[in-house]
Amino acid sequence: MNEAQIAQAIVTVSLLLIFGGLFIWGWKTGQFKNIEQTKYVIFKRPEDDGKSTQSPGKGEKP
Repeated sequence: MNEAQIAQAIVTVSLLLIFGGLFIWGWKTGQFKNIEQTKYVIFKRPEDDGKSTQSPGKGEKP
């Protein structure tokens, strides 16, 4: 293996560790739980501000 291949392997392993660590951190902090709730928060209309601040739960209709 020449120097370029060694450098490429080091960069690849480093990126794998960084993104793997970020994935594990996100999993442990609950970033992937209840991903359906986001769509209700994003599309909330300004006139709905006074009605209800809770988004529909699992299985409920908006």
